Amino acid sequence: MTLQATREATQEVDDQRGLDRRIVEAVALRDHGALKQAYDAYAPYVNGVALGILKDRDLAADITQDVFVRLWERHERYDADRGSLKAFLQMDAHGRSIDLLRSRRASAARELADQQKSASSHVPGTEEMAMAELTSSTVRTALMNLPDEQRTPIAMAFFDGYSYRDVADILGVPEGTIKSRIRTGMRRLQLSLGAEAT
Repeated sequence: MTLQATREATQEVDDQRGLDRRIVEAVALRDHGALKQAYDAYAPYVNGVALGILKDRDLAADITQDVFVRLWERHERYDADRGSLKAFLQMDAHGRSIDLLRSRRASAARELADQQKSASSHVPGTEEMAMAELTSSTVRTALMNLPDEQRTPIAMAFFDGYSYRDVADILGVPEGTIKSRIRTGMRRLQLSLGAEAT
């Protein structure tokens, strides 16, 4: 990159931050037009972050709305010297989405615990217990026979509840690679379990 191109890029960033600062200052003065301008410019990016995490269009739309309501109500949280308004809103969407995801997981875990408590009155028979143990043991054995690069992401995604993106981040591997490893591992499990059933 030439010195001139670097100067132009720096000027563009400064211009954008100046525009962002003016938008947020107008929002602080309760200018609905400024909020609409921010929404029109950044809502697709905010929604994209939320949708990527939540995998649910309705929940992503709720998060997007929430992020802009928070900008309206707590505009002072934005500092143009620390970054662009787009990045600030995307980070807010990321945090809100993760919070919602965790809340939903906790709620599902509580619901499952409640179901297990109510089901605990059911005493399984010997045959039922033997079949459950056999199935569990068979799946566990098939899973342990997978290569570590497939077994680990499968266990993290399906047993620990991590998203593919979280698994990729934790393992330091691209998300597409993780998806491919999980798909391949699941096919191997299916073949292995199918062979044992016959």
